[in-house]
Amino acid sequence: MATPTPSTNTPSKHLPAFSSPAPRSVPHTGNTNMLAYDSPAVLNMLNDASASMGGVGMGISMSGLGMSSLGISASAMGRADEAERSRRLQNILEVVGGKPGRVSEEGLLALCKRLGVQVEKNTAEAHSWMLLIGDEAVCDVTFKNDEISSVNLQTGLDGEQESLQFGPTGSEILVRSLKPLPGQSKINVTLERFAENLDKLLSLDKLGNPQNGGVSCYNAIAGVYTSLRKLFEHEKKMALAVLEANTPQRSHKAEREVLCKKSGRPRLNGGSCLGLSLEYWMDRRHIIHRKPSKENDKGKGKEDGSSQPIGTYPEDDDPETNRLYSLTIECESSPSTLYNPIRISNEWISDKIEKPTDASDANATIDNILLDTPSIDWQDPKPTYLEPAAPTEETMDLNSTPGRLPNIRFVAKFNPPLVVPFAVHMQLYQSVGIEPRPEDFRPTTFVGLALRPGEIDPGMMGAAESTHEIRSSRSVLSIDADGKEKEQKHNMSLYLPKIEYSRTLESLPFSHPKQLVEILPTLRQYAFTTSLLRNAFYEREAKHAQVNASNPLSPPQTPQPSKHDANAVQIDINLSYTPPAPRITFYIPHPSSQTPSPSQQDNSIANLLSNLLSPDSASTSQTSLAITLDIHPNAEIAIQDQNIVPIPAAKEDGDVDMDAAERVDARVKRLGKGLEVVGDVGVWGEWIRGQV
Repeated sequence: MATPTPSTNTPSKHLPAFSSPAPRSVPHTGNTNMLAYDSPAVLNMLNDASASMGGVGMGISMSGLGMSSLGISASAMGRADEAERSRRLQNILEVVGGKPGRVSEEGLLALCKRLGVQVEKNTAEAHSWMLLIGDEAVCDVTFKNDEISSVNLQTGLDGEQESLQFGPTGSEILVRSLKPLPGQSKINVTLERFAENLDKLLSLDKLGNPQNGGVSCYNAIAGVYTSLRKLFEHEKKMALAVLEANTPQRSHKAEREVLCKKSGRPRLNGGSCLGLSLEYWMDRRHIIHRKPSKENDKGKGKEDGSSQPIGTYPEDDDPETNRLYSLTIECESSPSTLYNPIRISNEWISDKIEKPTDASDANATIDNILLDTPSIDWQDPKPTYLEPAAPTEETMDLNSTPGRLPNIRFVAKFNPPLVVPFAVHMQLYQSVGIEPRPEDFRPTTFVGLALRPGEIDPGMMGAAESTHEIRSSRSVLSIDADGKEKEQKHNMSLYLPKIEYSRTLESLPFSHPKQLVEILPTLRQYAFTTSLLRNAFYEREAKHAQVNASNPLSPPQTPQPSKHDANAVQIDINLSYTPPAPRITFYIPHPSSQTPSPSQQDNSIANLLSNLLSPDSASTSQTSLAITLDIHPNAEIAIQDQNIVPIPAAKEDGDVDMDAAERVDARVKRLGKGLEVVGDVGVWGEWIRGQV
C-alpha cells in the first residue's frame, strides 16, 4: 500500500522517517521551514547558546551522537518507561477513585465521606440515613434490598411561600438521579448524577456559611425566583387573553408563548435540573403531547392541562421532541470589589409589573418607544450587607468591620451550552460588565463547536477564504401522491463560504435579573439555529463524520452516489453565521424533476459556488427550489428570497394589486411558519416539495 503524499487531505497512518533523534511521540509536521536537528544552523545555534552562558561551545556532531555518549543505556531507558507507566497508572487510579460508585448503602456512605457530608443513622426506620447538607438542607435516603426506596429533601425555603416548595420537587429529582435511565440496567446505575446535585447543594451552603459572612444563597436565589415568577404570571395572563376560551391546551400554549417570546419561564427544580432555572427556548413548541387520560378522568380541566400537578409539564415526559434551553441561576465566589455582589430581595420588580413608556427611562427599549408600549418596571433593591463579626481580644480584623458586602455573585449557567458568533459573545459579556478571558480568543467555529465537536475545528486549518462542507444522511417520513406514508432518504450538505469564528457560552455572571431577560431574544436566535442544524448534521460517531476544506482552486470532494442512494433527495444548505442574523439558504430538488442538485451536477468550483451564492441564478432554475431566510431575535423567521410562491406581475398602468400582494405575502410567511413548527430540515423539505 502506497504511503499518501503530504499534499493529500488523508492523514498518514505510517510514521515518517525521522532524521533527528526526537522520540516517535513527537509529531512530525512535514514543514520544510522547520530546522532539522542535524542541520549546521542548529549546531551553530547550540554553540552560540552555550558560549553566551559562559560555557564552552558544545561542538556536537549529530552523526556521532549515540546513547552511550550521552550516558544513557538501554536499562536506563527501560526504567524511564517503567516510571512513566507507573505514573499513568496512578493517574488512572485517581480518576477512577474520584468517580462515585454504584447505588448502594455502602456507595452512598463512601460518597458522603469523600464530600465531607455528615451522615446519621435514622433509628426510626431500617436502612435509612440522614444526610446533613450544611446548615440549610437535610436529606433522608432510605434503601430497600440495597435499592433506593425514597428520598426526602428539606430546606429552609420550604413552608415560607406556597410557590417555594423546594424540598418536594427536589426530592423527585434526587430519586430519579438514583434510578436507572430508560434502557439502563440496575447494576450499571452509579451515584454520579446524585453526586452532582449533592455537590450543588454543598456549594450553596459553603458560600453562605458564617466564615463567609453568613449570607443565605438559598434566600438570594428564592428572591430572584419570586420576582421572575411574578413577571411570568403577568405575561401569561396577557397571552391567555389573546387565546379563545375553547382553545385546546390553552394554558400550555400561553406558557410556551411566554417561554419562547417574552421573559421566559422560571422553574424551581424543573425537569432534571436541581435549583432555579429560567427556560427561554423550546424546540417544536407548537407540538404538545398529552398523556392518555384514564377512564375516570373527565372534565374540562383535563382537556386544558390545568389539572396537571404543579411544576410538571408535558415536555418533561418527551424531552426529545420538546428540548428545552435554560439558564440555571446559581451563586459563585467573587470579590465584591470587582463585581456587584448578590442581594437578598423579593422586590426586583414592582407589583405593577409594567409602567408607561418614557423615552428618558433606561429600561425602555426602542420597540417600547416606537410602538408606545409599556416597559417592565424593574426595581433596584438595596445592597445586602454582612453582619459584623463578634469582637475578639485579637487584633482587629478588617474582614469583621461593619458595612461589608458579600464576596458572592449571581451566575447563569447555560443548559445546554450555547454556541454564538464571536461578536455576539463579546456583546453578551459587555452587557453584564465583564471582559472575556484571554483564553477565549481561539480560532473555533460553529461547525467545530456545535456540529463536529470530535474533529479538528475548521478554524484550526487556516485558509480563511476556503469553502467548508459537511455532509449527513437522514431518513424522514413523507406522504406520497396516494396519501400513504413512506420513508424518504435525504443526503444533506452544509456549505460555509468563509470562516466565521464562534464561542461556546457556558456561564455568564449577572447582578440583576433584568440583564438575563434583556438577552433572551438573542439567545433564542442562536438556540433555534443550533437546534435546526444539529438535527440535520450532528453525528454522534466521529468516524461517520466528514469535513472538507478546500481552497478556491480545489472544489469539495463530492462522492458519487451509490446504487443504494439512487433515490435519495439531495438538500444543499448554505450558512452565513455572522451578526446581525444567521442567514440560511436551502436548495431542494423539485419533486417533478430527477435532475441532480447543484452539488451533484458539475464539480467545478465556479458552478458550485455560483449555484450556492447567487440567488438570481437559483431562482431561474426550474429543477431546484431555493429559499433564503434570516433568523432574527426571538427566533423570528424572515424569508428574504424564494422561488416557490410566484410573484404577480404589475398591472399595465404600473399599479400593484394589493389583494394579490397580501395573499402572496401570507403564503411566503407560511413557508417560514412551517419550518418553525416542525423544527426539522428534512420534514420541512418534504413539506415544501409537496407545496409545489
